[in-house]
Formats: sequence, structure tokens, C-alpha cells
Amino acid sequence: MLFPACAKNPFSTRGTEPPVGATGTWETPQSPEIVIQNLLFAYNQMNIGNYQLCLSMDFIFSSPEDSIDAANSGRPDLFANWDKQAEVATATNIFASFSGADSLDLYLSLTRSLPDLIEDSTAIIYREYVLRIIYSHSGGLADTLIAQGKARFHLTQEQLYWWTIRWWEDEPELAGSYDWGDFKAEYR
Repeated sequence: MLFPACAKNPFSTRGTEPPVGATGTWETPQSPEIVIQNLLFAYNQMNIGNYQLCLSMDFIFSSPEDSIDAANSGRPDLFANWDKQAEVATATNIFASFSGADSLDLYLSLTRSLPDLIEDSTAIIYREYVLRIIYSHSGGLADTLIAQGKARFHLTQEQLYWWTIRWWEDEPELAGSYDWGDFKAEYR
């Protein structure tokens, strides 16, 4: 015997190991459209790891109409300095509130609203969104609140040629109506 000190056969196969890296539905963001698809899946699957991978390190969220409303209601700082850290913290709060609750559910849908503008290393992606926020009550009754509007995603190509969202502009479907910015602000 050549290996008398070995307790195990060195040529036997090993067991499988758990996957390393992102979980949930994720595709390498080699195009701006894939980033938006990843964002959609991350939001609907409430996967904060994949969600933050969609955002640039110098990410900014902007919701001008909601910012004006916040200032008029005495909360001018609500939308101020909404960077990646604020966005990830807000999404974490949303996902934590909805993922473990039997009485709450979220469903986001995105549809193309205008032709996308894609250049060599920058892009602007236009999407209309509908975010359904469902509150279930005892007896099987449910209330649905709908946040609806338009999102304009400004993307850049960064490390490893991955695309990320650098600037996200949100506007309501109709002036003064409930939108994604209003919903997110409730969890900031």
C-alpha cells in the first residue's frame, strides 16, 4: 500500500457543496436590459443581495414630485441624499416587512414605455411600472394598493464590463398619485 497514513481513499469523489454567490434568479449583467430584468427578479423575490448588485457604487435615487410633497409636509430631508446606502437600507426594510408576513405581499411589473437609448458605455432605460401592495385580512379579504408610474434608469458599464444603475428617476403616472417613491419613502 502506497499511502498507509491516509484514512480515506484519496481517489474517491467528494460530496456536493452549497453554491457560492448570488441566489435567486440572476444573470450576469452584460447588457442594460439584463440589469433591469435582474432588478425585477430581485424585487419580486425580495433578494437584497441581487438587488444591490444592480446598483452602481455612486447610485442616486430621484423622485422630484415626491421630494416637493415631502418638503411641503415638513419633511424636506426625506428624499435628500438618497444614495446606494439609503436605497439598500430602504429595500432591506421593505423586504423584511413583506417576506415573512402572511398578510402582506408585493408584486412588481415593468413594461417598456419608450425606446431605450443604449450607447457604448451608457444607457437610459424607460419603464412603466405597477407595484401591487396586497394586504390580506382575516376571512380571506384583501386590500390592494397600487403604486404606478414611470422609471427612468440611467446605467453605466463598469467593472468586468457589467452594467449597473447609476441614477434612477421616478415619477407618478398622474401628478399627485401614489408611486414607487411614495412607497419606498414609507420604509426609509
